[in-house]
Amino acid sequence: MNKTYLKAKDNIKSINLNIFIALLPLLFTGFYKNGLKLYINNLVSVYGLFKPLLFDIIGLLCGIIVNIIYNRIKKSNNKVFNDFYPLYGLLIASVISINTNIALFTTSTFILLLISKLLNNNKINIIAFTSLIIIFISNLLGQFTYLNLYEQKNTLTLNSLDYLIGRGSGGINTTYILVLIISLIVLSVNRYYKKEIPLYSSITFISCLTFYLIFTNKIGTILDNIFTNGILFSYIFIAPEFLTSSYTKKGKIIYSIIIGVVTFILYLFYPPLSALGGIIIASLCHRIIDKLCQR
Repeated sequence: MNKTYLKAKDNIKSINLNIFIALLPLLFTGFYKNGLKLYINNLVSVYGLFKPLLFDIIGLLCGIIVNIIYNRIKKSNNKVFNDFYPLYGLLIASVISINTNIALFTTSTFILLLISKLLNNNKINIIAFTSLIIIFISNLLGQFTYLNLYEQKNTLTLNSLDYLIGRGSGGINTTYILVLIISLIVLSVNRYYKKEIPLYSSITFISCLTFYLIFTNKIGTILDNIFTNGILFSYIFIAPEFLTSSYTKKGKIIYSIIIGVVTFILYLFYPPLSALGGIIIASLCHRIIDKLCQR
């Protein structure tokens, strides 16, 4: 089981802290892009200024409350932060659109995390699943776009540098590619982090996408296709989730390839759900993958 991947020196509380530290710069950049910048340009009120942080706080609180309820039901003395669910809530908040209805986000995140916790879920990536459900419902309600108000009001022509400094579209905390790369480096120095997963997932997806764009004479759009829709963020922070991703050496490679290929296939139909869908499909296969790789 994947729980064996977490050794004594890497207790859950310290892992949560390390991931939060890697995530923290992205929270600040997400606040600037989707809150402060809009406020400076007179596009939102004070509420809009703090809306990105509100999503982050609500996501974190949903995970904390789920742990409290679970401990009460099970009469457990486990500490609230000695579990991944607060982090799960924060990651869900990171990948959704700034335009998401807060009531929808709060109820969906709380209910799905609680169900996952009560069922002791280790079969499906609940971060990706919950995020996908929120985006899917938002789309059905006709409220979904990754573009914030500034991006909706201005036609932007982006170059490589623009994507590095977060001007592409995506989830609240997902668009600053340069900061994402730094976060990946920070996470990769920790032995518990499955760095092979974001590496091989990215290589697989980018390779498939490149061949497709060459074939369709659209190679000029490759940066926009790679650096938007929160794909790299999902690969770095969501795909390596401990309990629903492969942990064997060969298993991590196969798991990653599945993510990359499924992401590419789904990207051709609906890009915003592509990486999340790829992660969900791969997570459903992770046990079988590891069993086969252990033979």
